[in-house]
Amino acid sequence: MAPIPYRPDIDGLRAIAVLLVIGFHAFPDLFPGGFVGVDIFFVISGFLITSILLLDSQGSGIQILRFYAKRILRIFPALILVLGSCIVFGWYTLLGDEYMQLGKHIFSGALFVSNLTLWFESNYFDNASVTKPLLHLWSLGIEEQFYIVWPFALAMCVRRNLPTTKWLGAVILVSLAYSCVLVFQNPTAGFYSPLSRAWELLAGAMLANFQHTKSRFVFMLSRPFLAWIGFALVAVSVVVLRASDRFPGALAVPAVLGTTLLIAANPAGSLNARILSNSWMAGLGKISYPLYLWHWPLLSFATIILSGTPAWYVRLALVLASFVLALLTYQLLEKPVRTLPRKLSIGLLLGCMVVLALLGRNILDREGLADIRLKSMVALGPDAQHDFVDWEKSGLITEASCEIPFQFPGRSYCVKKHPALAPTAVVLGDSHAFHAYWGLAEVLDETGDNLIGIGRGACVPFLDYAQGDDSDQCQPHINHMIAYAADNPEIKKVFLIFRGRYLPNSASPASVRQFHDGLERTLVRLLDAGKLVYYFLPVVETGFEPRFCLGNLPFGRRAPQSCELSRSADAFHSVLLRKEAMAVLTQHPGVHVIDPNDFLCSGDSCPVVRAGHSMFKDENHLSYPGSLYLAHALQSAIND
Repeated sequence: MAPIPYRPDIDGLRAIAVLLVIGFHAFPDLFPGGFVGVDIFFVISGFLITSILLLDSQGSGIQILRFYAKRILRIFPALILVLGSCIVFGWYTLLGDEYMQLGKHIFSGALFVSNLTLWFESNYFDNASVTKPLLHLWSLGIEEQFYIVWPFALAMCVRRNLPTTKWLGAVILVSLAYSCVLVFQNPTAGFYSPLSRAWELLAGAMLANFQHTKSRFVFMLSRPFLAWIGFALVAVSVVVLRASDRFPGALAVPAVLGTTLLIAANPAGSLNARILSNSWMAGLGKISYPLYLWHWPLLSFATIILSGTPAWYVRLALVLASFVLALLTYQLLEKPVRTLPRKLSIGLLLGCMVVLALLGRNILDREGLADIRLKSMVALGPDAQHDFVDWEKSGLITEASCEIPFQFPGRSYCVKKHPALAPTAVVLGDSHAFHAYWGLAEVLDETGDNLIGIGRGACVPFLDYAQGDDSDQCQPHINHMIAYAADNPEIKKVFLIFRGRYLPNSASPASVRQFHDGLERTLVRLLDAGKLVYYFLPVVETGFEPRFCLGNLPFGRRAPQSCELSRSADAFHSVLLRKEAMAVLTQHPGVHVIDPNDFLCSGDSCPVVRAGHSMFKDENHLSYPGSLYLAHALQSAIND
């Protein structure tokens, strides 16, 4: 590929661009329009790439494969290092959903489609965006998509001797018009779409084409005063624009035009030679790419860890750290890689990028690998660790044989307070019943009742009730459990307990009728058998890992959720279930209806931690201490 003359003033312009972006991300109040730094990068990229391709066309013609090899050597090394570092650092700091999101962005970043992924997630300026460590890769995605299309289009124009200037002008106008419309119809699409950004890169391409054809416009644009006008246009954009503006569209024109004028200016002119070509500015421009890659993950991870915007001095320290990392990346990675044999270096870089893409996809598909990482992330004391044991694996379960087991898919357990004695009470339901068993067994034992736990995980304890195709085989097992409880004369009390999410508020009328009739059949069967029936309404759920309320997260990170649950907010998820259940229960006044939240909550507040112990084992199940606490709190209600 033919070389083009080195212009230190363009590296200086790169320095301005990256400083503006960093300023906007770290200190948005001081640089409200600093995001136009990305638009400056776009114009520079379009100019340099097109200049290289056109100069190359004068020799042996545009060599597209050689062009892509050059791009790989330029782009891949620093990007691979940053993506790999985010994977490692995220492993020790991010929660399940956060790490899963990072995996998705690693995958899309490695494939250079981050802009398309983010397009369907949120607006670039949304508050949620600050917790995406790879948000800034959207611009790299647009550039790479441009690099895929533009060399072929330009090669076709050159080969067929088409009027490149006219074609470029037409495409620029269409893309700009599309951007102007899209920022009002769909601002997020207007920001991330490569079609609405193409005109910015093509503006630089047009300038390169003017220079290549020695158009008279080049001489007009190179006048010294136009460089100062260009500088003023960029400066005004930085000062005037705000994140809330409809951008890019027409509002990006001043920054794009200003950048074009600065590049078109005579490199020996006062502005370009004295300011942009300054050795410090040019040196900063050389590391602008790794600097751009490093600064945002540092700021984003700090925001996640601190659960809010870091103090100004923390942001300043992180910005300085990004400069150090960028310099080390440039000196110790980028430059050495370019000295290796080209085929070897390109093969290694492609291989590493494929591995990163696969890792990202694996993290996404495995939901952030939370189960694997959580125990090492959250430091718990010995007492707190006991709150989160898997009871079915811990030895808390009575191992002696019993006549009927509680089933989970793939395994069964015998849970009875006194294995040698006949049961006089049963708790029947799903895994929520299983975890409520421990407290109820202890409390009932005080009045001489021997409790047994029966049922099946993920199954509603209703007679002849099956969800969908009953792939969990709920119906035959639950029918057998209900028959066991109803037909056993020794059993006097039956507790129906299950999770309150089985009938969502959006359930169809057929599902509502099925639930209503299933509960009615079950109550009639048990009451006719002379059983004293207790129906438990749904227990409040945390919706997050309760370990965070007791343990210490890495780097002093605060728990991202409140450890005081809202009873009213939780009840919203089971409005329909509660309504239909009460419609049936009011027809059977002999059934004791118990709302566990009357005992777990005070007013609207339901604390996750009581007396130093978590009331919950995971996102929705009671812990062992929680089971004991609830049972003792409602002791008078069940021992009447």
